[in-house]
Amino acid sequence: MRRILTLISVVCGFLLISSTAWAQASGSFSYNDQGASEHCILNSNGSITGGYTCSESSTCSESGSCTSNSDCASGTCDLNTDMCVTCTSSGPSGTCGGTFVAGIKGNGGSGNTFVVEPSAVIGLLTDVSLQKSSTLDVGTSSALAGVDFTVTATDGNGTTVAPAPNFAVTYDSRFVQISSNLFDVLSSQCTTITGGCYFNFNESTVSAHSFQWLLPEDGNSGIYTITTTWASSLGNTGISNSLTCVGPVNVTIQQNKVYHFNQVNLNQTTN
Repeated sequence: MRRILTLISVVCGFLLISSTAWAQASGSFSYNDQGASEHCILNSNGSITGGYTCSESSTCSESGSCTSNSDCASGTCDLNTDMCVTCTSSGPSGTCGGTFVAGIKGNGGSGNTFVVEPSAVIGLLTDVSLQKSSTLDVGTSSALAGVDFTVTATDGNGTTVAPAPNFAVTYDSRFVQISSNLFDVLSSQCTTITGGCYFNFNESTVSAHSFQWLLPEDGNSGIYTITTTWASSLGNTGISNSLTCVGPVNVTIQQNKVYHFNQVNLNQTTN
C-alpha cells in the first residue's frame, strides 16, 4: 500500500510541476479604439451605412456597330444587337483603408511575447445584375468585396519586429457572380418591354471578427509601437456594385511571459 501511495504522490507531483512550468504570467496591457462615432449598420432594405465605407460600381453601355470582337476598340461584340458592349468600373471610392496605433512597454527578461488582437465589425455588400434590352445585353456580372488586416511593430530603437503571422489576414471576403442565357431565348420580348428584361441579386452582411498576432520581444526593453492597418479589396464586372464597411475597430495588446520560450508549438497537431 505504501508503494502505491508513493507512486501516486510522484505522478501528482510531476503533473503539478509540468503544469506550473508551462504556465504563462500576464504582464502589461494596452489598447486603442476609434470610439463609437463610426459603426456599420445593416438597414432593412439591405443597404449598409455608418462606419468607414469603400465602394465600387461597374456599368455597361453599347456603342458602335460590329460583327466580331475585333471590330470593338474595347469590350465585346453583342451579336444579337451587332453593337460593342463596354463595361467600366468606377474604381474604389470612400475610405478604403485605415491605421490604428497602440504602444506598450516591455518589462525585459526572456520569453516575453505580446499578443496583439485587432477586432472589427465588417460589413460587405455585393449587388450584381443582368440586363437585356434593345440597347444593352449583359449576360454575366460579378462583384468582390473584402477587408484584410495587417500588424507591424517597431521597438524603441526604431527596429522592425516581425509578428507571426507576418502577412495580411482576411477578416471577411465575398465573391458573387451570376450569368444566364435566358434573356437570349426571350430576346424578342425583352426588346419590346420598357426597361428590358433584368435580373438583380443583392447580398449584404455585417459581422464581428478578430485575430491574434504574436509579437516576440527583441531584447530591447522599452516602448513598442504596434500598428494595425486594414485595407478593402473590391472588384466588379458587368453591371454590379460592391461595398465594404469597417467599424468600430479596437486593438488590444497583452504581454505574456512564456517560461519554455524556446519550445513553441509543443502540442501542435494537424489533421
